[in-house]
Amino acid sequence: MKKFFGTASRVLLAASLTWATALACYDLHSNRSIASMSLVLEVLAVAAWGDWLLAVLTSAAASLAFSYYFVDNLGFRITSLEGAITFSMMVTTSLVGSQLAIRAHRRAVEAIRRREEMARLQQLGNVLLATHTVAEAAHNVVEKVVELFGVSGALLTIDDHSFQAGVLTPGRSSRIELQSAALELHGEQPSAEVRSALANLIELVIDRARNAEERARVEATQKGEELRNTVLNALAHNFKTPLTSIKAAASMLRGSGEIPSLYGRELVTVIDEEADRLDLLIRESLDLARIEARQANPRLESCSLADIAAIVVARISRYLGKRDIAVDIPYNLPPIQGDSFLLEQMLMQVVDNAWKYSRPGARIRIGAVAREQDVVLTVWNEGPQIPADEQARIFGKFYRGAVNRSQVEGTGLGLAIARAIVETHEGTIWLDSEPDGPAFRFSLPVDRTGKTSDRESYCIADRR
Repeated sequence: MKKFFGTASRVLLAASLTWATALACYDLHSNRSIASMSLVLEVLAVAAWGDWLLAVLTSAAASLAFSYYFVDNLGFRITSLEGAITFSMMVTTSLVGSQLAIRAHRRAVEAIRRREEMARLQQLGNVLLATHTVAEAAHNVVEKVVELFGVSGALLTIDDHSFQAGVLTPGRSSRIELQSAALELHGEQPSAEVRSALANLIELVIDRARNAEERARVEATQKGEELRNTVLNALAHNFKTPLTSIKAAASMLRGSGEIPSLYGRELVTVIDEEADRLDLLIRESLDLARIEARQANPRLESCSLADIAAIVVARISRYLGKRDIAVDIPYNLPPIQGDSFLLEQMLMQVVDNAWKYSRPGARIRIGAVAREQDVVLTVWNEGPQIPADEQARIFGKFYRGAVNRSQVEGTGLGLAIARAIVETHEGTIWLDSEPDGPAFRFSLPVDRTGKTSDRESYCIADRR
């Protein structure tokens, strides 16, 4: 009601002004041109306010006033052709002029509004680009959108987490879909251009915050690895220094022949052998720690199992003695994606285990076959079967078989290391009992990146 009375009062005021102008021109005996131009200027001035209805009514009032005073001799009867043409031109000119003025006013208002919206978007962008986490960015988004764009409430949903600011009303609302989030705006809605710009800005900020979190996580992981390596190296040094002295003293006593009793010589032998075992335990524990640290950030590349097997056999051949080892891995086997260093360590541990638990002259075979989604690598050795009650425990840390525990040197970490590496590559490891001996098998996913394995460059890179 208040708006109606306001519009009606403006219409009466504008109509009064046009009639007053027409009367003044009539009293001053002005010609029709001066009177018509004066009235048109008044209509354009009213139209500049931007009210279309007010401009149309003012045009009609000006046309009637002009007709009344200058066309039909103080009447509204248009009896002459000249009067009809003059009246029509007056109405047309007033309406066209008012529409042009209204359009110009609206464009000016729209330009001002767009400039203000761009300023708000820039202010929002400055705030959001200063954030470093997704949660912080989401909180700032909803709070600043409510503050800057006049909406009553905002709700941002990211990965099943919701962030809200203001009041969410069940009435007018809009939803902006993003690639990984959704923004709901309640109440007075910004323009479609602003909503589109908000979507792009929020998507950019969320991606930037996620990248920042990932960089922070990687940096923290690297610092943790550096600290762990430093501590491990310090511990290894502190252990090896006295261990080296113990080993040297025991070796000197064993070779000196100055211990007359048999019992004393046996004790020195035990000290010497246990020093060797403790040194091996320290080295393999450090290897396991380094491998687990490498697992956090494996280097992914296209790897050839044939190349990896050749490298492992070349490194372990001096320990094999009279054992017969054969490799049956075709070079046209599909490559796998993984960390070549870790895969070498995996195969090295299992082949070393096969060598330790087989008699001299036994056969060891390394083979691989391709399946639809993966490649199965097998390490088989001729020898005694592993008891069924131990098969589920042999991949645990520090577990050693009960039958050959006293006959074979080791720490029980080899198969645990192999399993950890296989699981890093999203594969599996298991034991099959075949008629002539145990067979350890690895299932490793095939490389689906489309890259081909370059055998020469791969081998050179790994030997380095």
